[in-house]
Amino acid sequence: MNPFVLQGRVIIITGGSGFLGKQYTRALEEAGAIVANFDVDTTVDVRDEESVRASVGAVMSRYGRIDGLITNAAANPAADRSSAADAWAPYHLFPADLFRNEIDLNLVGAFLVAREVSKVMMEARQGSIIFIGSDLGVIGPTNSIYAEGKFKDIAYGVSKAGILGLTRFFAAFLGSYNVRVNALVPGGMFRNHDPEFAKDNGALNMLGRMAHEGEFNGPIQFLLSDASSYMTGATLTVDGGRTAW
Repeated sequence: MNPFVLQGRVIIITGGSGFLGKQYTRALEEAGAIVANFDVDTTVDVRDEESVRASVGAVMSRYGRIDGLITNAAANPAADRSSAADAWAPYHLFPADLFRNEIDLNLVGAFLVAREVSKVMMEARQGSIIFIGSDLGVIGPTNSIYAEGKFKDIAYGVSKAGILGLTRFFAAFLGSYNVRVNALVPGGMFRNHDPEFAKDNGALNMLGRMAHEGEFNGPIQFLLSDASSYMTGATLTVDGGRTAW
């Protein structure tokens, strides 16, 4: 039997309409999974307890099971005209409201969805949860690769560091229910970046490049499948070796 098979498994993904979320969704569906997208585009607000509770209930009503969860939703204030300038602010000037908003979506949202999904998985005594972290939740930023006067969003890094805490606490709690909880820590993926930035970013890791589209799909499938059946509380780092220097 192929332990990587996901045929018929019901997977919830938050932020499934985004750049990475679409890649994960496509790969999982190609592997035979049924994917439920929790995104603002599908009227699911992961920051809102009632929205999360109702959406998890709707998945259960339709499919009768939840086999996996990927907490992928994250704020992108640098892409929002109303907050773009603030998102790059030096840390002694970073706005508290923007910091709170990002923590609310990236970290509290991940907690709320995992909390509701874990209730279903505890009863079924099976399931796999993947919290999506970041290499910048493990290390500090190299601000010199950004334009002068710009600094990598501090709220993003702090929220992703918190994701690793969520992973370990949920893993410790859910292990006796046969529910596995792991974190995926990806590096930067190329997305039509300025060539000079892509070169500088790639130079920070051992492979000398940013990730190509689709290169995180295999690790996602691995963590959701029986191929990782004895793995929980772990951090799977896929960053071209940046954090291993």
